[in-house]
Amino acid sequence: MAKVGLWANAVGLLISIVATLLLFLHTTNQYHSAIQDIGSIAIAYLGLILLGISISVTGVALLLRSNRD
Repeated sequence: MAKVGLWANAVGLLISIVATLLLFLHTTNQYHSAIQDIGSIAIAYLGLILLGISISVTGVALLLRSNRD
């Protein structure tokens, strides 16, 4: 279980980092930031960030469970 926990934690962090970078690049680009629908695009990226965080927390929970056993 420890290996699965580490992988889940790493994948979750990777998803969060990539989504954060994409959100930053999207909002700092002059063309994309002028789009009227930037709110829904930002919500989608924030959803990806939260998905990555939840996967990472699941990985930490698996690590804690394997350390307890």
